[in-house]
Amino acid sequence: MPWSPELALHHDELDRQHAGLFHLLAAGAAALEARSAPEVSRAVEAFTDAMLAHAAAEEALMEESRYPERGRHRVAHEVFLNDLLQLQAELRSAGLTPLVGDWLRVRLPEWLRFHIAVNDAPFGVHLAHHRPAAAAPARASIRADARRTS
Repeated sequence: MPWSPELALHHDELDRQHAGLFHLLAAGAAALEARSAPEVSRAVEAFTDAMLAHAAAEEALMEESRYPERGRHRVAHEVFLNDLLQLQAELRSAGLTPLVGDWLRVRLPEWLRFHIAVNDAPFGVHLAHHRPAAAAPARASIRADARRTS
């Protein structure tokens, strides 16, 4: 399942990260089809690294924008990341098991789509109305410039 426009949050960086996560999942599924355990391991590791970075970026934006649901959203990330660590352990200890295949083909893409629709979409709406504090000075200077020219 690739990233698709209905998953767009209309936040360039988060949408780019989401599309990248789906791309990494597709690479993992392709490696699985080729029955290449080293490639699957590399794909799962790359996805895990990207997911950790993405969760950290999202959580930083939640803090900066004072997103009211950030605690619940953070817990969703933690639960998923713990499951992802279990997948890595399964892959290391048992190899390309049916469980690993199920995770790569079904569970990871479904979780990501669900998370974007249920957790990230409301956050995207919040971001559209509450830009992080770092964006505030730029808006303030634009307003000041507008007053000087009026």
